Amino acid sequence: MGGWSTVHSPGFGSADIQLTRPEGRMGWLASQSVGALQLNHIALSGLHMRRTPQHLSGLAQNYVLALPAAGSSRNLVGGHEVILVPDRIYLISAAVVGEVQPEGCYKSFNTLIPTHLLQQRVSHLPTVFSAPLDGTDPRAELLGAYARQIDRLAKQLGEGEAQVLTTQLCDLVALMLRGDSRTFCDDRSLAAAHKQRALDFIEAHYSNEDLSAEMIAQRCSISEGYLHRLFRDSGQSVMERLRALRLGKAHDMLSNAALAKLPISEIAYRNGFRSQSNFCRVFRQHFGVSPSELRRH
Repeated sequence: MGGWSTVHSPGFGSADIQLTRPEGRMGWLASQSVGALQLNHIALSGLHMRRTPQHLSGLAQNYVLALPAAGSSRNLVGGHEVILVPDRIYLISAAVVGEVQPEGCYKSFNTLIPTHLLQQRVSHLPTVFSAPLDGTDPRAELLGAYARQIDRLAKQLGEGEAQVLTTQLCDLVALMLRGDSRTFCDDRSLAAAHKQRALDFIEAHYSNEDLSAEMIAQRCSISEGYLHRLFRDSGQSVMERLRALRLGKAHDMLSNAALAKLPISEIAYRNGFRSQSNFCRVFRQHFGVSPSELRRH
């Protein structure tokens, strides 16, 4: 029907399209963001679409969670051929070259997920993964239903809620992939990586007096319950670890002769304590001396 032309869409990037029928179209029926997720309802018909290495250059790394609603689409994804049809769920890398050829009027609800959020949970992500939505795979059913619920409620969600739902959706993607042993990290190495990420975040933000377990979990893309479990066997809870770090930093400042004229209240503030009285109380409990006594000695 004609030559190739390049199109660009938010949340998708660039691609070449060629019409195969006069009525061919590439439509975004609806699009919205929830946290790090991009939710798109698309309709394709009468066209051939391709993505080349040039289109992928500089593009953010994402996966597409696809829930076809009507028609079908014959896709070539990094050398793998897959036919997308309703009643199945698909996880497809958007960071590889590929082609899309819808058959009839193909409609789908797609969720774009940043690759790094999935890599935190899965060691070897497949280029293409699919599962039936016929009641035989409860993990896939749960993921599909959850993605649709996020889409339905998106406009009612605040920023904090969106972050939580993004984390939970990624956890459900990992759960769906659990049947393929090649895709999963060793549980201990995965837990160690999550814990180190939490410790690094605490080290970088301990001076923030509003720092909480909820905030740490959200910024590390894990649930708050999982964060507490990571620290359970270490003998210190996550908040005890934070307090010990703050006290240690304050102890170093109080022992520094160059900071002898810095008020104790300022040292407390710089290390994340809301008040001098609370700081002095927990400091004495931890070290057996008050901040002023430490300075005198």
